[in-house]
Amino acid sequence: MDVNWDLIVAGGGPAGCALAAKVASTGARVLLLEKEDEPGRGLSWIVDVESTAFEAAGVPFPGDDACRPEPERAVLVSPVSGREVDLIPSPTTPIRNDIYVRQLARWARDSGAEIRTGRGVRGPLLEGDVVAGVNFTDADGTNRNVSAPIVADCTGLVGAVRHGTPSAWGLNMDVDFFDIVVARRDVRRLDVEAAARAVQEGLIENRVQVQGVSVHGGYSVEIYYMDLDQGYIDILIGAKPGPGIPTPDASFEKIFKRFPFIGEKIFGDGGAIPIRRTWDSLVGDGFLVVGDSACQVIPMHGSGTASALIAADLASKTISRALAEKRYDRAALWDYCYSFQSGRGALLAYYYALRLHADDMTSEDIDRMIRRGVLAAEDVHSGLVPEPFDPGPGILVKKFLKGILVLPLLFGFAKAGLRAEKLMKHYQRYPARYSPEELRSWVSRLPV
Repeated sequence: MDVNWDLIVAGGGPAGCALAAKVASTGARVLLLEKEDEPGRGLSWIVDVESTAFEAAGVPFPGDDACRPEPERAVLVSPVSGREVDLIPSPTTPIRNDIYVRQLARWARDSGAEIRTGRGVRGPLLEGDVVAGVNFTDADGTNRNVSAPIVADCTGLVGAVRHGTPSAWGLNMDVDFFDIVVARRDVRRLDVEAAARAVQEGLIENRVQVQGVSVHGGYSVEIYYMDLDQGYIDILIGAKPGPGIPTPDASFEKIFKRFPFIGEKIFGDGGAIPIRRTWDSLVGDGFLVVGDSACQVIPMHGSGTASALIAADLASKTISRALAEKRYDRAALWDYCYSFQSGRGALLAYYYALRLHADDMTSEDIDRMIRRGVLAAEDVHSGLVPEPFDPGPGILVKKFLKGILVLPLLFGFAKAGLRAEKLMKHYQRYPARYSPEELRSWVSRLPV
């Protein structure tokens, strides 16, 4: 390749396409490398994105073809007793990931970015301890190199570039098995007549999203929503792998047996999602991580699209400034790291601490908290926004009175909330300027 690039973006998901579009729109020469034959080809499933995230990140709102119908009603179902709790209308917008990513890719091209598909990035090109480009496999299978002063790794959990970065940066590690959830989401056709009979028999409700939590241990979900008029059912299964925990595929087979009116798949996909807090640092010399590669996912439920778009916006501003100043070192890219970590990253850290507590809870524990009203609709809503749950004194008293019969669980939840708040505040005090000493000090004082 004989073109001099300003920025190489590895990975054409939401983070990569949004970042490429924003930086290219400033006149920078941006190359995006995507391993599939078109952006959005991988993970063709529905993602639930905070409705405010699109405007906050300065990205196009999903087109009509990407938006999915929102449930008329949603209920939370306790895992043992089957107690139902009506939920507050969701603050999220369900969208088809693959269609929206292709929309963002068109935006990137229209903004001047060059997108080359069928190029699987293998790792970074290093000049000493500086990332100076990437090595990738071309469409014909040939290994090639391409250089740029800044590289952004948006390759998701695989972290194709970050895994080859200097160990001193703390970005070349694998995500621990303990911090991974496996999910699958399908939209499937219905035998409408058989499904209608099941509704009449009270086996399933029409146009009601049923959210089963802790069905397979403390951290698991089983969610489905059926629309008879449109002739489909949307099913989401997610669980942390572990002894005695069925895989999402095995759970799907059980659902098919329970509801034999479910037919062929219209679209859907599955995969592993990181649910840890973000890496201690998100940048190196000539390098940034954005999206799932940076673990910018809400740990309590595994949604990462909103965080990825917000991170891409912050990264684009830092990259544009670095290109204008012709400075590409860690200090020049630090503002992105600081802005995300002290803002959105602090919220993600809050829910990471709560997730650690949820890992230790059983299905019976969760069931008792739902039945006693300790885990209520407002808690679910806060997790979707996300925002720290900060009820007034009246709500706290009501929770305490309802939770008298499950005091150990209530106190455990309260302690987890205090740890979560402590971790969030620590992230909010993230070093504003790059200093190896300040970063080491910050890491050494992490509450978890």
